[in-house]
Amino acid sequence: MDLLPLLFTTALVVYVMALGSADLPRSIIRVLALVGAAVCLVAWGVATLSYDDWGKPFIDDFYATALIQRQLGHERGGLALVVGGLVLTCVALYELWRIKARRSSRLRKP
Repeated sequence: MDLLPLLFTTALVVYVMALGSADLPRSIIRVLALVGAAVCLVAWGVATLSYDDWGKPFIDDFYATALIQRQLGHERGGLALVVGGLVLTCVALYELWRIKARRSSRLRKP
């Protein structure tokens, strides 16, 4: 859990760097970066919801999650982080759908 801030930041940077290209390898890298960021958000959301039991050290170590927890509280902050992870998962699924649609349209052209 201590590496989540590094993984999250790296995933967002990799996503932005691979954003400008439409080739297949970079598209897959974008999807994997989104999934990595989503996993981090969901893990932080679960830790926020369990703040009093075991999540306190994981939330307080990262300034952004500590700020969310302070501003929104345990329950709303945890739900906001989980919903953010679900949104990133939906964006990743949309990216996969775009890859599939692009590949199938190329296969149909003579």
